[in-house]
Amino acid sequence: MQFRILGPAEIFDDVRQRRIRLNSVKQRMLLGALVTRLGTPVPTDQLVQELWGDYAPDKAVNALQAHVSRLRQVLVEVEPTRANAPRLVARGAGYLLQVRPDEIDSGQFRIDVTQARRFAASSDPRTAYTLLQKALKLWRGPAMDGSSGGPLCAGAAARLEEERLLAMEDLYDAALRLGVEREVVGQLEELVVAHPDRERFRRQLAIALGRIGRRGAPFAGDDRGRRREARGQSQEQGSLMVVRMSQPPVVAEQLPAAVGRQDGPRPSPDDAASALEVFRLRLQVEQLMSEQSMLRSAVARLTARAGGMEHGRDTAANNAG
Repeated sequence: MQFRILGPAEIFDDVRQRRIRLNSVKQRMLLGALVTRLGTPVPTDQLVQELWGDYAPDKAVNALQAHVSRLRQVLVEVEPTRANAPRLVARGAGYLLQVRPDEIDSGQFRIDVTQARRFAASSDPRTAYTLLQKALKLWRGPAMDGSSGGPLCAGAAARLEEERLLAMEDLYDAALRLGVEREVVGQLEELVVAHPDRERFRRQLAIALGRIGRRGAPFAGDDRGRRREARGQSQEQGSLMVVRMSQPPVVAEQLPAAVGRQDGPRPSPDDAASALEVFRLRLQVEQLMSEQSMLRSAVARLTARAGGMEHGRDTAANNAG
């Protein structure tokens, strides 16, 4: 079974290869809220706030129980072998969805992006590019589309959208290192228009346009854009040092044949090494940011397990006494 939140929240039956889309908004919100707390029970009061906000009905806890029961039944219908060990269980004063990170599309997305950054940092842009393409194909629309009104879902959706933009920036860094700027320049132009405050997209576009002889075209008539372009051009030489150190051109089907050009002045070895080190450090920082949420979940699971063991020892001691 797969849980999908990179788009409308839905369940995917990977045995029968079919989508199980939740038609109720409350069901989508409930699924999204449970997924945001991977391995950790979500308290009942937080789920009530998520589903109804400040307009909770008088018997909100009973209504929540009904939604939980219906979602549990959907899960059992998809996985009948787990009828006696359902994924959605009551735990303490809340509910827990038992799921592994690789069973959630956002978890798989983060795994692929983390791997891609490691390959990029080790000077393998071809593998990084392929992994980033794979990761971004998991997106079917805005994160938790149609179910992100509550604080848990809205916060998770905002974080995921930022992670997607960072992954796209990594993708175009890899593309420039591979020398395929002609194939991505149109996409970068669209991204600069859609996200005018993302300096990295602007810098990547400036590099791509400079290589194909269209330097500065998208910034005409925009004073702020021209100032940013000037800054991007001043940084272009350092970025090109990294790009020109790339591997031979990519041969994946997604990219037409292209040649990583060596035109223009070559950087000195010392400057190139410094630029590469800065590039690697930046990738490592972004990787740590991406892994942070997964580490928090792991710590929460260990804490809960340790608490259970401590409770068991206390109970045993009391019984002995």
